[in-house]
Amino acid sequence: MEQTDQTLTDFLLDPRNYPERTRAVSHVETHISHVFIGDRFVYKVKKAVNFGFLDFSTLKKRRFFCEQEVVLNSRLAKDIYLGVQPFYRSHAGFSFARKGRGLPVEYAVRMKRIPLERLLFKLIGEGRPLYGSLEDVGRTLARFHEDIVPYRGRGFGGVESIGAATEENFEQIRPFTALTVGRKTLASIARYTRAFIVDHRARFAERRRKGFIREGHGDLHCQHVCLEHPPVIFDCIEFNRGFRVIDILEDIAFLFMDLEYRGRFDLSARLHKAYFAHQPKALDEELLRFYKVYRAVVRGKVEGFAARGVEDRSQREGAVARARDYFGLADHYINHFQKPFNPVVFMGLSGSGKSTIARDFSPNAVILRSDEMRKEITGVRKGRHAYSSFGEGIYTPELTNRIYRLMLDRATEHAGMGKKVIVDATYLRAEQRRDFHETCIERGLNPFFIHCFASEAVLKERIRKRMEAGTDISDADIAVLDHQLEHLEDPEELPRYRTLRVNTEDAIHNIVHALREFL
Repeated sequence: MEQTDQTLTDFLLDPRNYPERTRAVSHVETHISHVFIGDRFVYKVKKAVNFGFLDFSTLKKRRFFCEQEVVLNSRLAKDIYLGVQPFYRSHAGFSFARKGRGLPVEYAVRMKRIPLERLLFKLIGEGRPLYGSLEDVGRTLARFHEDIVPYRGRGFGGVESIGAATEENFEQIRPFTALTVGRKTLASIARYTRAFIVDHRARFAERRRKGFIREGHGDLHCQHVCLEHPPVIFDCIEFNRGFRVIDILEDIAFLFMDLEYRGRFDLSARLHKAYFAHQPKALDEELLRFYKVYRAVVRGKVEGFAARGVEDRSQREGAVARARDYFGLADHYINHFQKPFNPVVFMGLSGSGKSTIARDFSPNAVILRSDEMRKEITGVRKGRHAYSSFGEGIYTPELTNRIYRLMLDRATEHAGMGKKVIVDATYLRAEQRRDFHETCIERGLNPFFIHCFASEAVLKERIRKRMEAGTDISDADIAVLDHQLEHLEDPEELPRYRTLRVNTEDAIHNIVHALREFL
């Protein structure tokens, strides 16, 4: 929108100007577009910008890339992308319809509105188990990649392209190394990346000969997957062909990495099984790991840019934390690729279902339960209940600290001997979780945290039933739960890729089955 940006924005913000009836219009602005969301339809207008890798600087180019966006996204989002909408000048300013002999002054991509409540990243954020949901996504992407004609040109997708891209990443990351990644970690990632490219040039060349370089999506992550039936996968890269003409393994690696960044190794395992059941010849685990490292580094770099570009302190700190987690995940892929998670902590409020899942998940593991330790230390018989107010009786802060210290010592000791260890405790405070995580890392272990939660009403109903039955060792009653709810600290200090948030209102056996996929 060369000289008409704000005027056209004002026009599109008014619901009365749309040819279809809409009660309201919301506006989302990114660095490359304006998106106007109505009741049933969405209009996406590209900004007149040129970033080198992306050039929307002229009306002709914006029209071309609008057309490209519709054509390319129709492959995985059939019937969602409806076409290119021109805008014309009128006596009132702008119009959707041509009047007289006027020429278009701007263009937009016209789409059906996608149900935001079904987006994969949103459902993950809500802690939905999503058991089996990624199978359809895996099959859809496998068929998509299979149907694309292999790219036989020399301009894209080769080892030269990936080598140049990785070196550019390291150069661009260097100015904010201390803020987001640390020199030691960056050096480790760079060393691994460069050595892999040098040592496996023949492997990259073989992938090209076998036809695995294809014109894929280029931006496969959880915000671009809608769990409809069939799944809708949208917003592929239209503005730079080199970003989407890549190895199909690199294409799918982005989604694997994004799921694992969000702690959903269970969903990644389901996606892996479904995708490679239909694309078995495409599988190369070492190369898949390389591409996951690459994608994590790119996202870390982008968040580093964001951290330097915002003035709001909380937004800057959020971007820095995300960048550190992406780089931490890349380092995890390099140093813990074949190392199982151990110990595994099941944490959450009383009544959250953590103990049930922990018990059923791995019956042969060493299970360390805080409720049992509390009675062991105080000499209370396991079958006897000792209900007391929080901070009194067997729930004093001093005793709680002692129990968490003992659990940490026993967990690291058993895990260090190669035993599978399950820890079952509330871990309500950031200090408790941070101490456990950092101590495990210092001792060369690979911890993982499963944050179980449910609505307050469900938690209280579970505790009431538990107390009526009298069969569970826990002495936490409704008063204890109320205190926990008041003092709970969300586990934001833990790396995202080491924390799985799961809403336990789903069937427990589904959750246990999903966790067994990767733990």
